Amino acid sequence: MLLEHSPIVVGVDGSAASLGAVRWAADEAARQQRTLRIVHALSWEGPADGQGLVLDAAAEAKSWQPGIAVETMTRGGAPAYVLREQSRTANLVVIGGSVHDGGVLDASIGAHLSGFAHCPVLVINNGWRWADPLAALPAHAPVVVGVDGSPSSQRALAFGYGEAASRRVPLVAVHAGRDRRHDAVAAEMEPWLRRHPEVETRFDSRDSGVLETLTDAARNALMLVVGAHRVGWYEQPRPNPVTQLVVHHAASPVLITRSV
Repeated sequence: MLLEHSPIVVGVDGSAASLGAVRWAADEAARQQRTLRIVHALSWEGPADGQGLVLDAAAEAKSWQPGIAVETMTRGGAPAYVLREQSRTANLVVIGGSVHDGGVLDASIGAHLSGFAHCPVLVINNGWRWADPLAALPAHAPVVVGVDGSPSSQRALAFGYGEAASRRVPLVAVHAGRDRRHDAVAAEMEPWLRRHPEVETRFDSRDSGVLETLTDAARNALMLVVGAHRVGWYEQPRPNPVTQLVVHHAASPVLITRSV
């Protein structure tokens, strides 16, 4: 269960991709009125001046969202382990994906966190695009949610509607494949439409595979929201391989939620 005052945690490594993630995380902290915690993992792969790195990132976050509270932290260990531990008390963990400038927080760590973190994870793919202070974050694109009628996708819809409502953008619910009838999944959207009349909602169904459908829908999305499915007998929700591939290949940021 998420703590009432849990922070937004963002991992940084000095790359442009992680700086872009800081801007997204600062936006989330401002919209949710939460503290932003900037974390750097001190490992042999990363830069030596970890304290200087997090302080620089904090300055960027405060410049972008002056009203937020920011705290910084450095911890010894591999980035995936450090961020997984931080997720125990976090509301959301944000990390840059697809690194283009030598950083170590790449999409593989995001894929790992999507299965093992204790809170939702937002992977900012191609985060370097928003490292420039003059670059505007997406403002009008829709939030896309992958749906299949499972409890996991219901959780994804809850997060997706929260993002769409707070950002005042449409929501597109996407159902892929032929495992379930499209009209049955569309009918299960009706309670959400009644609950969120303020959000313009569209249902998009395609017979193509899940990975192809979601990555295609993500091309013009503000973010893609998917659920963490349970796999096997484990108590901890873990994403199936398709979810991990979506994290790696989607052009937009990907928000991976936990099952309830």
